[in-house]
Amino acid sequence: MGKTNKLITEIKVDFYEVIAGWIHFKIKAEKVIFESSFSYVYDPILDLKYWLKALTTNVQQTSFTFNPEGNEIKFDIVRINYEWDLFIISEPDENGKVFIKTAVNRKQLIKALYEGIINLTQSERYNPNEWEVSFYKENLSKNLNIKEDKLLPYLKILKRQELIEVFFEANPMYEVKSFNQEDIDKSRKPIKMVIPKDYDNWDNNTKEKYIVEVLNKEVSGFDGVKLSEFKSELIEKYLYG
Repeated sequence: MGKTNKLITEIKVDFYEVIAGWIHFKIKAEKVIFESSFSYVYDPILDLKYWLKALTTNVQQTSFTFNPEGNEIKFDIVRINYEWDLFIISEPDENGKVFIKTAVNRKQLIKALYEGIINLTQSERYNPNEWEVSFYKENLSKNLNIKEDKLLPYLKILKRQELIEVFFEANPMYEVKSFNQEDIDKSRKPIKMVIPKDYDNWDNNTKEKYIVEVLNKEVSGFDGVKLSEFKSELIEKYLYG
């Protein structure tokens, strides 16, 4: 058992940045470091989750492939014996580059990847608007501390100018006229929602229809899966008992 353990590499995973629809990460196997990114365009988060779930069943071999908006990358696990597995990160084509090929403890690998995502979602590094699909209704619910199904009655009684400010706080955007670091704050101009000037004179049904349309609009510009969906009772039972 001691000799086998010396062959096993501890895998370290760091999902270190989420920005503009990208999740950047590093996987370290001793001195070898593999760096790549998940793109919201080819969002692989749930595929990664299902791959990890498959690994908990002691399947003999299984792969996870993702597209980082370039050459595809494949994570492959091959069972060698009940003590260790062969973990390979490579380009999946016949002459593709192999980045990591090492013996691992399956449970430790699953733990590193799973906790990497979970810890990311709980850290200050994670801004959901940089990855997840999100809507005005979600941001308004958080900002106003009002349940989503109670938003409409609240918003309907607001005047036009009040509504403009509330919608801006739910999705603050600015026009920047100078990119000189010293002048950015001074030069930026808020971009606020254009609500018709006669809004205050609309009847309740017209106001309600307008507000509902806004509530269901996306605010992030990205449509990656909500990372809260990555949590898995099966994986956590396997890891923590």
